[in-house]
Amino acid sequence: MSKRPTIVLLPGLLCDASIWEAQRGALAPHADIRIADFSQLDSIDAMARSALALADGPLFAIGHSMGARVAMEMVRQAPERIEKLALIDTGVDSRRDGEAEKRQVLIDLAFAEGMEALADRWLPPMLHEGRAEDQTLLTPLKAMVMRATPEQHHRQIQALLNRPDVRPHLEAITCPTLVMVGRQDRWSPLAQHEEMARLIPNAELVVIEDSGHMSLLEQPEQVSRALLRFLGFENDRMAAERGADGEVEPMSHDTIPDTPLFDRKRSLRGYRINKMAMGLGTPANREAFRQDESAYLDRFGLTPEEKEAVMTRNWREMVRLGGNLFFILKISAVDPVRITEIGAHQAGMEHADFLRDRLGKK
Repeated sequence: MSKRPTIVLLPGLLCDASIWEAQRGALAPHADIRIADFSQLDSIDAMARSALALADGPLFAIGHSMGARVAMEMVRQAPERIEKLALIDTGVDSRRDGEAEKRQVLIDLAFAEGMEALADRWLPPMLHEGRAEDQTLLTPLKAMVMRATPEQHHRQIQALLNRPDVRPHLEAITCPTLVMVGRQDRWSPLAQHEEMARLIPNAELVVIEDSGHMSLLEQPEQVSRALLRFLGFENDRMAAERGADGEVEPMSHDTIPDTPLFDRKRSLRGYRINKMAMGLGTPANREAFRQDESAYLDRFGLTPEEKEAVMTRNWREMVRLGGNLFFILKISAVDPVRITEIGAHQAGMEHADFLRDRLGKK
């Protein structure tokens, strides 16, 4: 029996193990997981040495943001030990002009007003612009930042300000490398990841859709799937779902005649539409929807395709895009429509057929 590989997960600025919760769950069945702790360190070099010391032998190094810079330093220090490398939402250049002054403002804020004030200032720009006020994301992120201290923040900022210029060393990275970025990452934009993927000889680029800089939390399913495939674990997962004859065994609830199931995949796909529709449960949001529907939809980061489906009241298309009857029904509180019409779309049926076959009406 072959030895399980070891994965080292490397968090970014002010991040701890919680940021990797979804990815750890996806990867743990296939590998031994170590999560680095950089809270007491003040240089990329020291962080890399501490991460290399977490386990003996070969490693898969996966880093996010500052952690990806640490991963590249691990390759420089011990190239023979890094078998695969994943770099997520990061960069390769050294300190930019004016960067120290901008970061000093946040250092001063943390010492003067505390980590909550820092979190309120720093976190929103790290997210997709349409989710900058999304409390389902901000709440766990803010709690994580508040577990840190102004001193930790100061140490890690010093590490970032003194970071090396990695660009000249990218061509020396020979292990398989995954370069991953949220398409809407405003801090570490797509263009610089495209350049990284060109400069690293054995690299591939994966773009995480509908995500800002915190892709591990914003789109955990997309990130986990990309990592499973890149690390070669996807076939292991599929094998576990196959029967003795090699065919995927359907579960008893996988088919309901004439009905698209609102399963996990459809739930993830329809997150934006359903969250937007749930927002219509409050009078203020219903009024905002009436006054400027397009602007209201933009608050939830709907894609052009999703916006068109909602604004044209194309119920069938909303369902195809992951809309769930329970949620999108709330649109009828603003723009009345027969619930049976929405139900017909949810079932993928014409309205007359739905009334006849499902409700027994002539």
